[in-house]
Amino acid sequence: MSDIAYKLRGGVSYRTRNILIAAGLGLLAVVLTLVYVSHANKGSATAAAAPVQVLVASRNIPIGTSGATLGGATWLTTKSFQPSDVPSGAVTTKAQLAGLVAIQPTYKGEQLVAQRFGTTQEEGLLAVLHGANRVVQLPGDANQLLAGTLKVGNKVDVVGSITTSTASQTHISTTFLRGLLVVSAPSKPDSGQTQTSVELRVTSSQAQRLFWLEKNADWSLLLRPATKAVDRPVPPTTALTLLGDASGK
Repeated sequence: MSDIAYKLRGGVSYRTRNILIAAGLGLLAVVLTLVYVSHANKGSATAAAAPVQVLVASRNIPIGTSGATLGGATWLTTKSFQPSDVPSGAVTTKAQLAGLVAIQPTYKGEQLVAQRFGTTQEEGLLAVLHGANRVVQLPGDANQLLAGTLKVGNKVDVVGSITTSTASQTHISTTFLRGLLVVSAPSKPDSGQTQTSVELRVTSSQAQRLFWLEKNADWSLLLRPATKAVDRPVPPTTALTLLGDASGK
């Protein structure tokens, strides 16, 4: 082999070796970067998913209960929740309730939220009125208004029966309103009396429908569950549908 050929082969081998080393170092750098990013993402995800400590009602908290009272051992407990399960304004420490009172009820097992607490000036009827909300006083007999059963903070539906204006005088029954808040509970009528009244929070549209029912229909209030109430669509009931559905469900 000539000196020129030997030198050329040696130069090519040297350059090839350097290229391979550079490529290997570059590949190693990419792998290390990917490993770092993966660990960083896992760390961020773990931090983001860290459970949140929130105060939960150990018993029903009625309107007017002071923050000082809630400091007692039987009112509140602390539980951990995933961030996605924590409502906006969740109360995490008892110190947040100092100087405040409950202006909306909180039921046993519910997370405490700041919106349900306010100053003593916010307590009472005005505490439940915001924006388009109104309060209406609905008269009725004890059975219609669930007197003795309804409490402040309950929610009710209104079921009723109306008569159409056709010659056949078809009677139709359905639930006309849902989820009305009780802001003043009806009292049981005294002996010899039959009428009482309840105060409900309504929107303008609900007020119109409720007024029409009061003046033109037979109606009654239905007590809703305190939590996780479910509304299933049910077609209006007539004599024909009543006879056709013997299940009663």
